[in-house]
Amino acid sequence: MAYIVNDGIKINYEIEGNRDGDCLVLQHGFFGSIEDWYDYGYVDSLKSNYNLILIDARGHGQSDKPHNFNQYSLYLRSQDIIKVLDAQQIQKCHYLGYSMGGWISFGLMKWFKQRFHSFILDAIHPYENDMLPLRDSVRTLERWVPQHNISEESKKRFLANDKEALLAAIEEARIDQTEIFGTISQPCLLMDGDNDPIYEKVKESSKLSSLIEFVTIPEADHWSSLYKSDQVVPFIKQFIHKISG
Repeated sequence: MAYIVNDGIKINYEIEGNRDGDCLVLQHGFFGSIEDWYDYGYVDSLKSNYNLILIDARGHGQSDKPHNFNQYSLYLRSQDIIKVLDAQQIQKCHYLGYSMGGWISFGLMKWFKQRFHSFILDAIHPYENDMLPLRDSVRTLERWVPQHNISEESKKRFLANDKEALLAAIEEARIDQTEIFGTISQPCLLMDGDNDPIYEKVKESSKLSSLIEFVTIPEADHWSSLYKSDQVVPFIKQFIHKISG
């Protein structure tokens, strides 16, 4: 376990895998934590090939959980990742972000794109998005969690979240990021399950740049597009291999 401090907020992270391999940042989704990458097989499947950097987003996991909305700007969340890279003296890496982790990538693309070889994004699109349903999910977490087909360990972690921190972390609406997404200069892989309600938007957004590749995770919804690592990891490895040679 290691941590950096950014704007007074402690950010927890872990280093796993092959220190001589390409660096790959793994950023979890909302409600999640570093533990997701262990539970769903990503660390075991990727650690022999890559130098993995797993980060608890602010408000989640073992990172600090401020209750002030101003401490969850896209810039600060992006900067958290860069400060971790700086602490490890890593100049450039690949980035894997699931859901919220994918949304954070839009900040990385805007302010820190020179630090990345590529972006791999699962279950996220760059269009404007009303976040009020997610706020309602946080307020009714005890009723919301049992309704979803997620692992028992995930349910425990979801229910252990700091509700006030999560509510502070949710903006009323995510602004449109298509301009940033359409002008990326790095290869980007978009993935989503074909049963995810946002699937068509994710697929449509892949047309914004010739540098974007899109793949479908069959019979997966928003959650299982993460959990089906046996299907997702081969896409990740193939994509990075094409870039790195």
